[in-house]
Amino acid sequence: MHDYNENLKGDPTAEKTSSVLRTPDVCFKNLPLWDYEPEYFTSRLYGLDVRIAYYDLGERDAKETILLTHGMSAWSYLNRRMIPPLVNAGHRVILFDQVGCGRSDKPSREEDYTYERHIGWNIDLLINHLRLKNLTAVLQDWGGLIGTRVAAAHPSTFRRLVIANTMLPTCDDSFFKVSPGFYSWKTFAFRTGLKDDIFTKERGGRWPSQIIAQKAIGPSNPELDSVERAAYDAPYPEETYKAGARMFPELVPTPATDPTGRPAMTEAENNAAAWGVFQKFTKPVLLAFSDEDTVMAGADAIWLKHCPGTKHPGVEHVTIKGVGHFLQDGGAEQLVEAIADLIKATPPASIQPLLAGPPDGAPEIAAKAAAELVASGRALEHGDIGISTPSDGGASYIEPTPKGRTPYQ
Repeated sequence: MHDYNENLKGDPTAEKTSSVLRTPDVCFKNLPLWDYEPEYFTSRLYGLDVRIAYYDLGERDAKETILLTHGMSAWSYLNRRMIPPLVNAGHRVILFDQVGCGRSDKPSREEDYTYERHIGWNIDLLINHLRLKNLTAVLQDWGGLIGTRVAAAHPSTFRRLVIANTMLPTCDDSFFKVSPGFYSWKTFAFRTGLKDDIFTKERGGRWPSQIIAQKAIGPSNPELDSVERAAYDAPYPEETYKAGARMFPELVPTPATDPTGRPAMTEAENNAAAWGVFQKFTKPVLLAFSDEDTVMAGADAIWLKHCPGTKHPGVEHVTIKGVGHFLQDGGAEQLVEAIADLIKATPPASIQPLLAGPPDGAPEIAAKAAAELVASGRALEHGDIGISTPSDGGASYIEPTPKGRTPYQ
C-alpha cells in the first residue's frame, strides 16, 4: 500500500510511518548543473504504488532517442554533463531514477527490493508507460544489470546498446568471475549499512558522494566540488531512505563460493537465458569501458567475444580514459563523442536484422583466460579500488557474514 506521509514533501524531519518514502522536493533545490524537473509515473506492480521520476528532454519527434541510466551510488544527476550536448545535437534524451534512488519513491523495507522487481519497474516505465522505440541505451553499473535484462526481454525496443562498465553475471566463474573488489565493496556496504557517521569516520565523507569522488572508483577529472558532492547525497536526508541502496550489493548474482557467505543465485538462470539472446543479438553494441575501473575490468572482453552486435559494421569500441567506474561524470565528453560516432556510423538503414546465429558458430559462454588477463592487468596497474584498505584489490578485506546476522537486520 502506498501510504507515504504527504508532510514529507516539505519537511525532511517529518515523522515517517509509511512503507514507501519520498525524498522531500526541498532536498533537490539549486543543484549545480541541474535545471531539470522530473515527470512521474506510478507503477503498481508487486502490491506497491511506487512513483518513478523520469526526465523526457529534447524534441519528442527527434530521429534518435538516447536512454541514459545510472546504478548504485548515483541518480540521474550522474548524467548531468551529458545532457546538454546530446539535446543540442537534436536528440531526445530519456533519464529516470531507479526505485530507491534520486527522486523516485523509496520503499522502506529491504525485502521490497529484488533484482526481478527492478527489472519489472524498468519495463513498466519504459515499455508500458513511455512506449519507447528505437532506443540507443547507455547502460552502466546497475543500469546495465537491469537494462540488459530489459533489452533481452524486449530487443525490438532498442536500436543500439552502449555497454559501459557493466556486466550480466550468471554465477558461473568460468564465464565471468566476480572481482575481489566487488566482494570487498559488498563486505563494506554490509558492515557499515552506508551510514553517514561510519562512512565519514572511515572514508572521510558521506555515502554516496565519497564513493563517487574517489579517484579509482569515481571520476579522476574533473574533481567533484563540495556542492556537486552534496547533490549526490540529496536523495538521502536520513538513513531510512537508504534501504534500496543497501540492497543493491546483495542482489548482484554471486555463486555458492561467494566469500561473504551470502551468495545471490536467484536470478542467475534468468541472466544466463538473457545471454542466450545476446549471443544472437546483431544490432550495434558499443563497448565503452573506462581504464580506471577495476571492478568491471575484463567484462568488455566477454561482451566482445559473445555478442555479435559488438562486431556490427561501423562500431568502434572505445576506452574512456582517466576515469573510474562512474564514467558518465568525469568521462562525459568522451562518452558523448563515442555515442555521436556510433550514431553516425550506424544509421538505421544499416542496422542488421534483430537476431542471428552466435558469433563464429560458437554457442559456449567462456573467455575466462582472456577476460581475466585483462582484468588482472588493469587491477595491477591501478591497484586499490578505493573502497578497501589493502592494496590487493580488496581480497584481504572480504569477510563472511557474522553468525546469526542477515543483511541490515
